[in-house]
Amino acid sequence: MSDTASMTVPDVRATLSDKSPPMADLLALRHASLTNREVRAEIDEVLAEYPATLDDAGRSEATIRTVGLSLYAIGEDKRASDWLAKAGDATRIRHVLGRALLGAARFQKAGDVLEPLEKAEPDSRPVCMEAWLRAGDSQKARRVMGRLLKADAESAEGMYLMGYLSEMEGDYDAAYEAYDRALEMRPGHAKALFRKAYCSDLDGNEDDAVALYEELRASRPTYTNALVNLGVLYEDRGEYSKAIEVYNQIMAVDPNHRRAYKFLRDAKASLNMYYDEDLERTEDRRAQILKIPISDFELSVRSRNCLAKMNIETLGDLIKKTEPELLSYKNFGETSLQEIKDILAQKGLRLGMGREEQKASIQSAARTLLGIEPEKGDVLEKAIEDLELSVRSRNAMKVMGIASLGELAKMSEKELMQVKNFGQTSMNEVKEKLAEFGLALAPNEP
Repeated sequence: MSDTASMTVPDVRATLSDKSPPMADLLALRHASLTNREVRAEIDEVLAEYPATLDDAGRSEATIRTVGLSLYAIGEDKRASDWLAKAGDATRIRHVLGRALLGAARFQKAGDVLEPLEKAEPDSRPVCMEAWLRAGDSQKARRVMGRLLKADAESAEGMYLMGYLSEMEGDYDAAYEAYDRALEMRPGHAKALFRKAYCSDLDGNEDDAVALYEELRASRPTYTNALVNLGVLYEDRGEYSKAIEVYNQIMAVDPNHRRAYKFLRDAKASLNMYYDEDLERTEDRRAQILKIPISDFELSVRSRNCLAKMNIETLGDLIKKTEPELLSYKNFGETSLQEIKDILAQKGLRLGMGREEQKASIQSAARTLLGIEPEKGDVLEKAIEDLELSVRSRNAMKVMGIASLGELAKMSEKELMQVKNFGQTSMNEVKEKLAEFGLALAPNEP
């Protein structure tokens, strides 16, 4: 089997208009379109010249074939299979249809389409075997394996398929061995990495699985299934921030990926819950500290008497007082004040902080009750949906799971620009909106 990563990019229009395009050229074009924006743009230009739906395409097989091949080249497997199914019975086109059905997760149908092609199209055999494997039919997969060309059986792709078959038949030692052979022959073989990571996860070797999925994470084109599994693993380990990064990477590539969107929301909710629990524990500890009686500390007689006459019995009572208030009391001087400040500092407290917190709480409640415009601290909680953003910018926020100004301000320009259909116009709009509230995007990571 050929390594598409090493192929030269063929002529786009010539390949897509060919009645029987060389499979190597089509696979090279598909790989290039998923990793090279210029190639993708050229294929989009071809698609723009043709009808957008089958109903508008009429009965022209040439038109239907070109659109189907173009859709396959850009990874739109579901739509490609719909078009190619009506593009005639040419062997090469049926081969591409089978590959599109495989990519669209219609495994049984892919096997049915590919198996009759084996004699005329030997290159279809490995794809056919994979279709039966993915369909869960190890018997049909083994029959196809017996008909693989020697070059295919002994290639990295062949080793991967043998590993997958061994895995299905319960021989995991043989599966690991075959996957390792595939990776030795072609380092970074995406499907071998994925299956090995999957098996490692099932065996309870989480660290190995994470390392393998992380290797896949860095590959291009993006292997979204691997990223979903990686995100779930991070969540299982309680590493919610890492899970969120992974899900955001999926959404940047595929904004309509439903599972990633759902898992992203769940991971954010879990992260917030984690912080809430941590905050609750912190507040509980602080409450216990504030209940500590003043009598537990070694104070001078003068300081103790003064505090008693002011009805200050606990540290919580003490932090509600300010320095001027204490100094205004008879016989309470600078020495006593310093003594009190040293005691509070030991517990991470200071004079006046209790009153400041009480004031902030009252102001926040009043703003909510009266509908007064929030102050800077509350700006971060302002909902994105309350802002007057364009539809495109709002949709991008939904894709990224950004619900508030505070969450938006944590994003960098680089991260936002990775979202599909989010361009410079939207970026300028977002920057201007943040500036209105005295905020800005986070700096890009080096």
